[in-house]
Amino acid sequence: MPDLTPEPPKDKPVSINAMSFDESSIGDTEFIAETKLPTDRGFYRLRGYRHAVDGGVPSEPVAICFGDIEGRDKVPVRVHDACFTSEVLGSLKCDCKQQLQLAMEYIQENDGMVIYLHQEGRGIGLANKIAAYALQDTQGLDTVDANRALGLPDDTREYTAVANILEDMGVKSIQLMTNNPRKVATLEKLGVKIEGRIPCIVQPNLFNQGYLEAKEGRMKHFLDGSWCYWDHSGNTFDEGEVAATSSEAEAAEEK
Repeated sequence: MPDLTPEPPKDKPVSINAMSFDESSIGDTEFIAETKLPTDRGFYRLRGYRHAVDGGVPSEPVAICFGDIEGRDKVPVRVHDACFTSEVLGSLKCDCKQQLQLAMEYIQENDGMVIYLHQEGRGIGLANKIAAYALQDTQGLDTVDANRALGLPDDTREYTAVANILEDMGVKSIQLMTNNPRKVATLEKLGVKIEGRIPCIVQPNLFNQGYLEAKEGRMKHFLDGSWCYWDHSGNTFDEGEVAATSSEAEAAEEK
């Protein structure tokens, strides 16, 4: 019997990277509008999209642009996934907020784009991410084993929206701001032409050391041991910062 499985449309990238989607899944991304947004770092072009996979519940990716990047080669691009805990609450358990800030500053100096996707917790969602944090706190699991203990994949993010947004803007090739080899391989499989990688390494702290160590050791991120928070003299996390953090926590408990 011949294979009757329909082929995906040629003009839509196939979702080949997320465990929660079949490899024949189709990502459809619609441009909605662009505005000029004043921020504490200056003005950025903000482009809103709606994105759905196989006609499912849509998400709303955002392209944060600086400069005239349409039709260009080697555009610096950061593909950044939302992190409520760090970007809104100021959590020190990860490096997401600092990476976003670094990327926003970089594109302002070099004309580029941050594609912001709502894929909290490597795609498992905020509630599951909190559950994983709880296992890290109570059982000493790292970020990978905590997901697995909950029966969740290590990483369920899908990036068809990225390929669609780049095509929509006529970007011919990019320099990807990332430390994640999976993200590089995934985007290349989706047809994105990557002509260079820009490291996105930020200063570690006492609370995210284990997370960054797991990123490098378990997920093979290009961090070169940068997660170490001690220096060559044996000094560790700044005592003043520790004291300030502890005092703030104690004051919050007393309220």
